[in-house]
Amino acid sequence: MANNYKRFIQNQFEKAKSTASEFISSRSEEQEESTIELNPQYYAQLKAIADMQHTTVQAIVNGIIVQHLASAKYESSPISVDQKEDNPLLYLVGICKLED
Repeated sequence: MANNYKRFIQNQFEKAKSTASEFISSRSEEQEESTIELNPQYYAQLKAIADMQHTTVQAIVNGIIVQHLASAKYESSPISVDQKEDNPLLYLVGICKLED
């Protein structure tokens, strides 16, 4: 009887450990998706600027991204004749753009 109880407790412990491990790994994956890597040299420069301005590197990078998105062109570059010859479907893209 004591042996069965010990096995039951051990199984419950293993299930809890497995569930906790899955939960932790899923949270790590979510964080990785929203994480970007910076060149260490640029990070050091941004960190020095952030320290002088009493802010964080993340705040500076977010500001840079906002500025870039505000000034970015969303138009696609024109398709060259060589690209159209290599891929005839690109002619359809050009035709569709003419109709818009």
